[in-house]
Amino acid sequence: MNQQTVKSFIQEYKNSFDRINKHELYKWKAVKQFQTHWNIDASDFASMLETSLSKTANLLDSHNTFPFRMVCENAKQSPEKIRLLFKGLYDENLDLTERVKTFRAEFKTLNESNFSGKNNYQGQRTVVVYLTLKYPERYFFYKFGMFDKFSDIVNYHYKPIKGRYENIIQFQNLCELLKYELENDQELIKLHKERIDDDCYYDKNLKILTQDFVYAVVRHLDVEPLLKETEPENIFELSQGLTTSVQLAETGIDFTPRTINHIQNNIANKRIGDLGEIWVVNYEREKLRKLGKPKLANKVEHTAKNFGDGAGFDVMSFNENGDKMFIEVKTTKGGLNSTFYITRNELERSLVEKENYYVYRLYEFDDDNNTGKLLILNGELTNLCQTPINYKVTMKKPACNN
Repeated sequence: MNQQTVKSFIQEYKNSFDRINKHELYKWKAVKQFQTHWNIDASDFASMLETSLSKTANLLDSHNTFPFRMVCENAKQSPEKIRLLFKGLYDENLDLTERVKTFRAEFKTLNESNFSGKNNYQGQRTVVVYLTLKYPERYFFYKFGMFDKFSDIVNYHYKPIKGRYENIIQFQNLCELLKYELENDQELIKLHKERIDDDCYYDKNLKILTQDFVYAVVRHLDVEPLLKETEPENIFELSQGLTTSVQLAETGIDFTPRTINHIQNNIANKRIGDLGEIWVVNYEREKLRKLGKPKLANKVEHTAKNFGDGAGFDVMSFNENGDKMFIEVKTTKGGLNSTFYITRNELERSLVEKENYYVYRLYEFDDDNNTGKLLILNGELTNLCQTPINYKVTMKKPACNN
């Protein structure tokens, strides 16, 4: 993603803030309406649902699609079944993609029973609206067309393909990266706070603001002159090595107590980690193009963002022979000796994939200029995993003594 382009868009967004706000303020009002009236246990669920969604306007309905009408009609016909669908959708202990799929599939079946032959209109965009209304601190309003156009404009590494569920995850990730730029612009934050009144949801997490910025770039701003002014992004500036072994520094136990802001550190580290993964995706694609393998370059996959964590690697790529490479990316702003961590899943995956497993150690990473140095480690990770710092404990209920 071209950071220089994004920053120029933010400035233009601020310049046009009042004009854009007249068209888009309804989003904050829609969330406030939902937050005020939503009650999953309401005795009259259908009426509560209709009232909660009553200010969504074209967040839900657009052109010839009518998801608001159909969710309300089905709730009147089968209130308890719709209640259960929303309970499942809002269960944050379950996988996001599976929740969206389940809601859509079960709603489709119910709608066919209630209104045979009628379109239910509960697409991915609609279901993400339901999620964002309930959890505006966690999600971003989503539209495929908006994501598709914006990703082209800012040269985002992921190209959305209509109908794929990973589009939702990738858009959420893109917005998190953009939010960092927005929340550090104090002039913009001031403009945003001044426009929020009692009828609006106070968007302290800036999720709605972030989506508003994305939509403004696609819909409200003249971006062509800004694109011509920005220089092409310098993606690759690296010092590279390939090795199957590495010398580890000795570490001892230190019982010195410290006060550390782990929450903010984790937020910052996740952002750097996400940027590092994107850097590696672009690096691998460029590598394969230079090898004359454009079809393989197009198949490089950002697994951690397309499907979520837990696979034991972040990026799936290919070597010059077309063999799969399973790449775990470890990124730090500090030097090569900066500490990083390996999970059990990563270790176990390396034991399975062996010579097809790689750790891309990206260090001295400069997130402003998108440059860094790269050391590539190949093979299983047993020799790296010498110092356990956490243990998983699952306790059983003790047996009763008679």
